[in-house]
Parts: sequence; structure tokens; C-alpha cells
Amino acid sequence: MPTCPTRHDDVVPDDTTTRLTWPEVADRLSPARIYWLHTTGPTGAPQVTAVWAVVAGDRVYLYSARSTVKARNLERDPRVAIHLESGSDVVIVYGVLTDLGTPGDWPAVVDAFATKYDEPDDQPYLPGADPAFDVVYVLEPHRALLWTLPDSEASLRRWVHASGT
Repeated sequence: MPTCPTRHDDVVPDDTTTRLTWPEVADRLSPARIYWLHTTGPTGAPQVTAVWAVVAGDRVYLYSARSTVKARNLERDPRVAIHLESGSDVVIVYGVLTDLGTPGDWPAVVDAFATKYDEPDDQPYLPGADPAFDVVYVLEPHRALLWTLPDSEASLRRWVHASGT
């Protein structure tokens, strides 16, 4: 059975062989169809939601309806973790989601969602298709951890924003 360290920050050596650039992290995120978004509820409890996202120009965008639990959580505390579905090809990004306003303010982002999620059954759930989807967010990434199984320790890589956050 593959081993996985319990706390990855502690086992990633701080040298250039384990560091990635943000474009490398964004490239790993980009092809995924489903992402898991972790927000924090009013009691401090975690809340996890499957979401759609697009990477455009090395920026990660999500959308929602302001009436959802995740949007209310983000209004109170914008810190998040986002990760891929896979447990064997792992990408975890920690950061802050910033409210950019309505999808109508971001037509290029809406178009990027329509291009990525182009199946007929996807159309009703796109940010340009339903006025209930009334907020677009952009991720301000702070750090990321990536690894693949079966050898998580040998493949473990990280990215940290230049500010060190």
C-alpha cells in the first residue's frame, strides 16, 4: 500500500528540486472537470462542495449563486482550499477567493466556462445561462502541494507565493 505523509508541509524539503512555478500548478489544475472547494462555515466547521472551475491566463475562476452556503461562507471568510478529485494525482491549492462581481462583468471568463463545459447537459449550469449564478470568483493562490502515487514522498512538490503566504 502506498504511504502518504500525514503533514506534507513538514516533509517537503525547501530546495529547488521540489519547487514548482504557478504556471506549472495551473497546468495541472486546468484539465480537471470537477474540483472540490473547501470553505469555512460560521461555526468554524468545514464545508466541502464540488464545483466547476476554469484556468484562464494562469488564473483560476469559479462561480456561484450568492444564496449558496459556499458563497455565504466566502463572504465571511474567503480562505479556501481547492483540490482535484483524484487521490492518486493530487493537487491541493490554498488561497483566497476574491469576489469579482457578476458573470456579466466577466464575459471572457463566462466564455471560458462555455468552452470547457461544452456538453449539452452542461449548458443550464453555466454562469451565462442562469441569472441565479450571480458571482464570479478568482483564486489568489498562496501555496500548493502536488504529488502522485504510488510514491508520494518522491513525487511531492510545492509552490509558495513569493510573499511567503
